[in-house]
Amino acid sequence: LTAHLGLAIAIYGYVLWLALGLLYPAQGKVEWAPLRRFGIAVTALVFFMALSGGFVAGTKAGYAFNTFPLMNGRFVPEGMFGMAPWWVNLFENIATVQFGHRLVAYALLAAIPAFWWRARRFDLAPRARALLHALLAVLLLQVALGIATLIYIVPVALGAAHQAGALLLFSLA
Repeated sequence: LTAHLGLAIAIYGYVLWLALGLLYPAQGKVEWAPLRRFGIAVTALVFFMALSGGFVAGTKAGYAFNTFPLMNGRFVPEGMFGMAPWWVNLFENIATVQFGHRLVAYALLAAIPAFWWRARRFDLAPRARALLHALLAVLLLQVALGIATLIYIVPVALGAAHQAGALLLFSLA
């Protein structure tokens, strides 16, 4: 499930990148290297987040630990890394998979506002500035959808909205 999801998102991202390059070719010479590297890192983190969401969906981990911000009263849930060999936990252990997804969400909650703050100092085109603000707004929406999906024990509409939000966040990144 997650390999299929990852390949689909990678192909989508490549097609989007090509299309945007054709629609809006680069103009002028501006030193974008630091911002570009940061943007690539944010995009990679969003991609990794979507993959970790695939593991959550594939193991049905959203039906367990339906509390937030703690997982059944603990930051680190019981049962993490309880399977052997240890690496199987990264893909099949419900506690480990959900905890990992939450940790990546926390990382995005730090990375995207930092990217937004840094990018604001650059002389961006109005369209790019609007997309930058949308990236931050969609992050907050995506986190809210994720928490609601978890607390309400994965209703289909919220789960689908959370998955669509992941692709929207990736697109904006």
